[in-house]
Order: sequence, then C-alpha cells, then structure tokens
Amino acid sequence: MNNFFYYIIFIAVLVSCSEGDVIENDISNFTAPLENCSNQNEDTFVFFKIDSQINQSLSLNFTSTTFELNTVPENLTHTIALNTTTNILMYRQFSTQIDGAAYFCSSVPPSGITVTQELKSSNGNAEIKYVVKSDTATETVYTRTITLTDITLEGAGIAIRQELLQLGEDEITVSK
Repeated sequence: MNNFFYYIIFIAVLVSCSEGDVIENDISNFTAPLENCSNQNEDTFVFFKIDSQINQSLSLNFTSTTFELNTVPENLTHTIALNTTTNILMYRQFSTQIDGAAYFCSSVPPSGITVTQELKSSNGNAEIKYVVKSDTATETVYTRTITLTDITLEGAGIAIRQELLQLGEDEITVSK
C-alpha cells in the first residue's frame, strides 16, 4: 500500500510539471551559403542566408557610411552594434520558398510571400573580419567572416539568446 501511495504521488508530480514553451527554432543550424547585397545610395547592406528546405532566413541588415562590400577596411575588422531600428539581425520563417536576391536586394520585395514567424535582434554585436587567404602581385583574396555576439532575438512571446553565432563567411578579391 505504501508503494502504491508513492507511485500516485510520482505520477501526479510528473503530470503537473511543465517545461513551458519549447522553442524549436535553431538559428545556428543554417547550412546555406552567405549572400549579400547593398543599396549604395542609402548606405544600407544585407548579409543573408536562406534555408529553402524549411523556408527560413537569417539576415543582418545595417547602415554604414564607412563600410563597402568589395573593399577591405584598414584594420581588417568592422563592428556593428545591433539595435531594433537600423542595424538588425532578423530570423524569419516563410509560408513558401523565397528567392533571396529578389527578397532582400530589391527595393520592392516580391508579393505573395507570407512571414509566419519573425524574430528581431534587441541587442548584440556583429563583427565582420577579413583574413588574407592568398596574395599575389595582382590581387589579394580575403575570407570575410561574420560573427554575432551576445545577441537576443525577440518576437511574439519568444526570446532566443545566443552568446556566439557564426553567420557565415564568403570571399572577396581585391585587385592591386
């Protein structure tokens, strides 16, 4: 009888415990290549990745008067403080597949695309770092890596905190 009582208490405790809302978003598991574009007239830039298998994107949108997509800064690093208005890291899920260049790089995004979930950064930093990959008499090839630190993404009842996230890397060639 004593064991039966403990069994009932164990089942009651097990049923009453809740982990809360489980967030299925894994923003660190994008296998897509890093892409980019800019609007030179307004000094706005976008680095983005799209996982077309599950219709999600991760994008870094920022404004800068000193950054250029195809130029390397003197100190080989460009740091961006993230906020909620001009320098934003954004995670989105879509109802259908999207074309990244058309969606992120057009002044008017394509119609008929529904965002089913959106999370925006409220803080953090993005560091764009350049490392020499190869150097010849005519050109230098750099690997450009974007690392996000101490970010918080927030949206409709969800907050995701990441201390370190590699957005991705690409290559840039500079002629001499």
